[in-house]
Amino acid sequence: MITPGPAIMGRTRLEEAMLKFIAQSSAQYPLGIPPGRKCLVVPSGPYAGWAAVLYAASASAIKLVSTDAPYTTFATPIDVVDDAADTPFDAFMASDGDIYVAYIVTGTNDLGFVKLTFADGVWTAGTSVTVFTADDCSCPSICRLTTNQLWIAYTRLNGGLYYVSAKMSLYDGESWGTITDPGDTLTSGSSATCAAMVEQNLRHYVFYTDGGSKLAYRYKGNGGILWESETILASGSGFDDRFSVAISGDGRIGVGYVNSSGLRFREYSGSTWSAEATVENGALSVPAVAYRGGDAFLIFTRNSSDQLRPLMVSHKEASGFSTPAALDTRKGDLKKLLVYHAGAGTYQDKTEQAASETSGDVLHSVSGGLLDEVGDALYLGQDEPFNAIYLQLSTAGAGGEVVWKYWDGQGWKAFSPASGTWHFSLSEQDLILWNDYSSLPADWQKREISGHACYWIAVTVTAAFTTVPVGSRITAVSDLKACSTQGCL
Repeated sequence: MITPGPAIMGRTRLEEAMLKFIAQSSAQYPLGIPPGRKCLVVPSGPYAGWAAVLYAASASAIKLVSTDAPYTTFATPIDVVDDAADTPFDAFMASDGDIYVAYIVTGTNDLGFVKLTFADGVWTAGTSVTVFTADDCSCPSICRLTTNQLWIAYTRLNGGLYYVSAKMSLYDGESWGTITDPGDTLTSGSSATCAAMVEQNLRHYVFYTDGGSKLAYRYKGNGGILWESETILASGSGFDDRFSVAISGDGRIGVGYVNSSGLRFREYSGSTWSAEATVENGALSVPAVAYRGGDAFLIFTRNSSDQLRPLMVSHKEASGFSTPAALDTRKGDLKKLLVYHAGAGTYQDKTEQAASETSGDVLHSVSGGLLDEVGDALYLGQDEPFNAIYLQLSTAGAGGEVVWKYWDGQGWKAFSPASGTWHFSLSEQDLILWNDYSSLPADWQKREISGHACYWIAVTVTAAFTTVPVGSRITAVSDLKACSTQGCL
C-alpha cells in the first residue's frame, strides 16, 4: 500500500508479513487502478522471490523499490521515468525478472513505454519509447507473451468516443512501428472503457468494460492475425475500472468485478466459464484477484460515507465465496476507546460512538470535549499492537498540547508519531504511529484500564486547550486508496 499514506509488503503473522511502509506519494493514483499490476516477484532463478514495487511518487515520476526475503527492508528507490502524466500506469515482469512498463506521457497524453533490465539483483531503467501519439491515451495494460511478443492494450479518445486498442512490438519494446498507428481496435466506441490483458494457454485475452454497461473480452492465439468476436461476461450497469484479472498456477483465469449491485466473480477453466458468483453486495471499490495454493481470493475495500475503506478478503469455496473478513484485523474499529477527565477522575467508554459516523459524539460529559485540562487523557485500545489511527473531529482543538505514550510493562513511555506531532488542531488526521508492524516497540505490553485489558495508546494533555476538541470518528481503519497483488501468491 503506497500512500497518500503507506505501501504493502514483514514478523510472523500473515498481516505482519504484508504491511511494510515504502514511501509517501503526492500522485493522484500512486498505485494506479485495479487492472494494473505494481507488486511483482521474480518467479525463478538465483533471485527467485525478490520483489519489486512500482509506484507513482509524484504527478510526473514513477519509481521502483525492491526487497528480498524476509522483506523487512527496501532498497533506495530508483527512477523509472520522470515524464509520466498523473494517471494510472501498468507493469509486467518476465520470467527473467525484466520489467516492462506502459505509461501515459505528461502534456501530450501519448502512450509511452520503458523497460527495466534485471541483472545481479538490480533493476536498471532504459530509455523511454513512444508507442502511439495520434489520440489522447489512458489506462494502459501491458503483457509479454511466451512467444516474446510484447503487447499493450489501452484506451484512446477519438472524436469524443473511447476505444480499446492493442498494439504489438516484436522488438522487446525498442520499436512499436508507426507511432500514429493505434494497432488493433477492439471496441466500437463508447462513453468510457478500461482494459486488462493477460495470457493463458497460448492465447492472449483483453478484458474490458465498455460504456458502463458490460464486462467483455476478446482474444486471439499467440501469433494469430484475427481477434475472436466479443464475449460478454456480465452486463447491466456500474461497470468501470473496478475489475481485476489473474491467472492461477494451473492456468485458470479469474475475473473479479464491481457493478451497480456489488462484487462478482467468474472463472474460466480453460474450456468453460463458471456461473457468476456473488462475493459481496453494496458499495465497493478496488478489487484484486489473487491465487494462493490453487484457491481464488478476492481482496477488496468497502466504501463508507466517511470515505474510510477497510481492506477485506474472501476466498472461493465449493458452495461459493466465504464471508468477507478483514485482511488485517488491526485495521478495524478500536476494541476500546476511553476518555479520562483528570478533574473528575472518571473514565467514560466511548467505543461505540468512536465507531459510528455520528458527528460530535466522542467526548467526556464533564468537559464537553475529548481533551481539555492538563492530565486529561484519551486511551486507544486494541487486542494486538497497531500502528495507525484515523481521527475525525467535529471541532478542532486550539491552544493545547499532548504527548503520545504506550505501556512498556513498567510505565508509560513517550514516543513521537512517525507522521509527526499532532495536537488535535485539525478536523481530520490519518496518523501513522509507527511506519509498519516491524517498527512496533518490542516492549509494548497489555495492561488493564478501567476493567479493560488492551494494547493501549495514551494521549495525555500537557498544556490546556483554549478550544476543546470534539471527536466524531476515531478508528484504526485505513483510508485506503488502492492495492496491488502479485496475482498468483
